Amino acid sequence: MKDSRRYLGLILVSLCLLSTIPVMDAVVSADDIRFDGVYVLSPNGDVSATIKLTPPMIIYQKLRESVSNLYLVLRQFSSSRADTEVVDKKADWDDSNRTMTFSMKLLGAARNLGNRWELEIPKGTEFINLDDSKRTFYFNETADAGSLATIRGTSKLTMPSQAQHFKWDDSRRVITYTMPPVELPSGRSLALLISAAALIVLGGALTTASFFVKSVA
Repeated sequence: MKDSRRYLGLILVSLCLLSTIPVMDAVVSADDIRFDGVYVLSPNGDVSATIKLTPPMIIYQKLRESVSNLYLVLRQFSSSRADTEVVDKKADWDDSNRTMTFSMKLLGAARNLGNRWELEIPKGTEFINLDDSKRTFYFNETADAGSLATIRGTSKLTMPSQAQHFKWDDSRRVITYTMPPVELPSGRSLALLISAAALIVLGGALTTASFFVKSVA
């Protein structure tokens, strides 16, 4: 994918993971893999993402046998392959619940267009509802993993508390919203800060000069 903002759905994680499984016997029919996604949008446009995949037992066992280190799947999200930086990547097995959990942070996932912000939502992600009171968008997630399985589930995206006028644009598949302007220090406060910095620099210079005077004396 050339546009890393499409990573928001994180279905790609599932597909990459399933591609590591050896071809199974023909008696194994396609089944659903449960997908649960939680995304939190930060005021600066970063997105913290956590997804949980719960496959049928036979697929989970095959994955356990085939993938030595679950974290290796997240190499698909290396910054060298994306136009935004991907950090804080984690991946864990949960044998008791037959679940795999992936988490990461996408830096600069939302774009500041001056008068508004936009966050692109990938294909395969279907808008369900917006809960204004919870500042949360809800989506259905679906992806076809061939004859092996179908990935189905839901995800939710929580907006920052400062966000305003957020809405879903169905025709462009983007979430649009506005953010209040950053408050700058008043002129007087800024002047005081500059004066304080100047005094610190001047004090350092005088202290350094005093050592040279003593050495000459």
